[in-house]
Amino acid sequence: MLNYINGASFSPKINNINQNNQPRYSSLSPLRRDTVSFRGMSAPSTYKSVFHYLGAEIIKNNTKKYGVDGSILSSNNIENGIKTLFQENKVYTEPVISNYRKIKWKNYVPQDVREFATNKINEARISRLDQWKTFLESPESHEEAKNNSKLVKNLTSNPSLKLVIWNAINSELKENNRHIPVPLDLQALSETIHGFKKIESKDRAVRCASPSFLDIYTHRLRDNLLVEKGLSDNKSIWIKVPSIKHDKDNKSKNIETLEILSCKNWCTRSSLDKAQAALEDGDFHVYLERDKNNLWQPLVGMASEGNKIDQIQGVENNNIIPLNQFENIKKYITDNGIKCQSAIVDEGPKAYQQILIREKLNENRPELGKSFDRALREEDTQTIYNYLNKPAKTLEDGKLQIKTYKPAYLANANSGISIPYSMIGISEDAILKDVKVIDGDMILDDKNKLFSSSITTFPPSLEKVKGKIICSKEQYEKYGEDLQRVAKNGNGKVVVY
Repeated sequence: MLNYINGASFSPKINNINQNNQPRYSSLSPLRRDTVSFRGMSAPSTYKSVFHYLGAEIIKNNTKKYGVDGSILSSNNIENGIKTLFQENKVYTEPVISNYRKIKWKNYVPQDVREFATNKINEARISRLDQWKTFLESPESHEEAKNNSKLVKNLTSNPSLKLVIWNAINSELKENNRHIPVPLDLQALSETIHGFKKIESKDRAVRCASPSFLDIYTHRLRDNLLVEKGLSDNKSIWIKVPSIKHDKDNKSKNIETLEILSCKNWCTRSSLDKAQAALEDGDFHVYLERDKNNLWQPLVGMASEGNKIDQIQGVENNNIIPLNQFENIKKYITDNGIKCQSAIVDEGPKAYQQILIREKLNENRPELGKSFDRALREEDTQTIYNYLNKPAKTLEDGKLQIKTYKPAYLANANSGISIPYSMIGISEDAILKDVKVIDGDMILDDKNKLFSSSITTFPPSLEKVKGKIICSKEQYEKYGEDLQRVAKNGNGKVVVY
């Protein structure tokens, strides 16, 4: 069962986070460099326990962070060395804060959405880290400590184990990602510790490299949950987590289930971000497979709104359905009679558009010599236009002439569904770089800003636009001189909104 611990010991304000305004542990003193001189680690088999060995590996890779040199790394010195790090408050260092400026976003995601999402991620990070820190500092105070006396004894008697756990929980957190630490669960932690204790001393160097402590712990979280549901014997499995609306009596348990099953890159890994919100009105569907090490990995997450699938995400969490899971997803939706939402929002496309996008990316016309997905990766402009059903004419100088330019693809002519180029992964700068003539309108601005152009530079080869150029005031301020020039050359005109 997932356990939460209150009593936050660090709770900095999250708003307006930047590189110069980072949350800090007020209790930490500045790092001081030790002045001892031992040169390095001993043989792996000579350490008192596997956790002493792992602790030495951690410190070896972070000597600057901990303010030490190699003197404490030997099997004789590591135990006292790690005790000293805890005594000098060098272990529980300030958390790594996600910085929205360093995260790779889809260019259609607005600035305010980026900042808000990142602030929620950081709130979730800090809350989850504080739960772990509170437990590691006083494991005997945990509400389930009396049922886990062996775990408590292990932690209180072995600072190296505490260091290994804390390092594992923090290991995936970086400024340029949106990862949230795993939940705390005493059963999974006890089982993971027991598994590492059983590693033979002669096997430490190889066995401790992979899977990592965090890999095993995360697997135990998921597998214990699946054992409880009688599903652990599968190689792959779809799990439907009921919404609060559909299962009020098990609200807390279902939120915990979603947190545990969620990928590290999904906002549903924490109820402070979106785990609870994702279950307010619709069920959540997760697909998991066992990897090469037989560990459970979530590969697909599908959020619902009402009785319709709202959004589909893979591990990358980029609004693009994973190619290797596309048929699996379609089969699951069809077999279960589930419908998909159809809309475009500022955070990304809804499920139906996501399916259309994946189908388009999969398209492969033999006469074009390559798939649409490959044409995008290679920035093959001529082939991209052909796939968009907007064939380009090659001029004598090798440049291109196209018809009306609008940065959206008509995905379904019957229903009139269009998808912004940015949501398909089409770079406007790339597909316009060789265009010399637009024999029609050039539409850069739209009432729905998701369909407005996202060019970052004026097309370098463009000389003529024969129709209207429709742009925003901001676009005109940036490219006005060039827009007037190409309009004049093509006997067109510029319309500014």
